[in-house]
Parts: sequence; structure tokens; C-alpha cells
Amino acid sequence: MQKKIRRKRQILRNRTIILRSARELFHKKGFYGTTMEDIAEHSGFDRRTIYNHFKNKEDVFAALISGILADIDVIFSDVSAGKGSSLDKLKDLVLKLLELYIDNAQLLNIFMSEYETNEIKKKRHLSTYTLKNISAYKKIESRLVALIKDAQDDNLVVKVHPYILAGMLNEVVLRSVIVLHNHKGLIRKKDIIRDILELLAKNVMVDPLPVTRTA
Repeated sequence: MQKKIRRKRQILRNRTIILRSARELFHKKGFYGTTMEDIAEHSGFDRRTIYNHFKNKEDVFAALISGILADIDVIFSDVSAGKGSSLDKLKDLVLKLLELYIDNAQLLNIFMSEYETNEIKKKRHLSTYTLKNISAYKKIESRLVALIKDAQDDNLVVKVHPYILAGMLNEVVLRSVIVLHNHKGLIRKKDIIRDILELLAKNVMVDPLPVTRTA
């Protein structure tokens, strides 16, 4: 029994090391510039060990994305359970997603490209892991749409189709992170936060009705 438990722990440790190594390489060399051989060498395992855990590089990538999507789901749950207006929750969500996207910019950018072109690529083979991640992202997208609808019902957000607004918000956060990554030293995270909040204020939030004063 103890031997089986130790074996399971060792398998989990190996998998964690492989994913950490792959993540470092994807950030350093890019997804397309990284090979399974690179991951094996960087992790300190032989190729057989790598292939015992993952069928190919795409499955390694999908496993990393799965972890990120799980973190995003936790953020949504925390925001939804928090206090404040529906608009406060929406702004809180955007800022928390920004933090997470900064840590995972390259991986998420690749995944979003995969997700957006899914209609074109669906006729080709997509791994079970990739399809599972796409399904998970659709559920996350639905949660964002629900938050937007709540804010619209409260007349705090413009009456744009919630899926369009959800896509716009997600794109703003993703592109802001890419700008931050590509222009280090010229733009800071606090500048990104300020600009995103200004965009929300001017383009997403509804102007409050003026208070009518009576004589």
C-alpha cells in the first residue's frame, strides 16, 4: 500500500517538474520553438519518461492551460461571492484577470488563437485535452457574460450585446499584457491598470443620471 502511495507521489512530482520545465521553455523559446526533446533535457528526464506522461507537446501545453483555466474559474467564484455592486465585481474581475494574464501572457495568447480559430480547425484532429480546455473556456466566457448581464440589468453598463462586450474586455486585457511585455521600461503595470479603468469608465460604464434639485 505504501509502495503504491509513494509511486503515485513520484508520478505527480515528475509531472509537476515536466510542466514547470515546459512552461519555462514556452516562455523562453515560444511554443513552436520548443520540442519534446527540449522539455526532456530541461526537466532532467529521458524522453521515455516525458512520453509516459504526455503524448506530445500539444498535450503538455493543454495541461498547462488547464491549470490556468482552473485559476480563472477560482477568480470568477471569488469575485461572484464578493460584496459590492455588479459593476464593482466586473471591475474587480478585470483587474484580477490582468494579474493572472501577466503571469501567463504567452501561453494564453496561443490558447486564445487556438480557441478563436476552432471553427476552422474543428475538421482536423484536436486532442481530447484541447477540446476539454475549449469547453472549459466556453463555461468561463458564459460566467463573464452573466456578470455583464447583471451590470446591464442594474443600468450600470452600456446595452451592448454581452458576448460582444465580453470579447472586448477579454481582448483589452490580453492586448494590454502583450503591450506591457513588449515595451518593458516604457510602460508600467500601474499605467495599464489606469488606462483599462479609464476605458471602462468612458466606454463601458453608464453615466449616472444627473441629480434633479428642487427649489
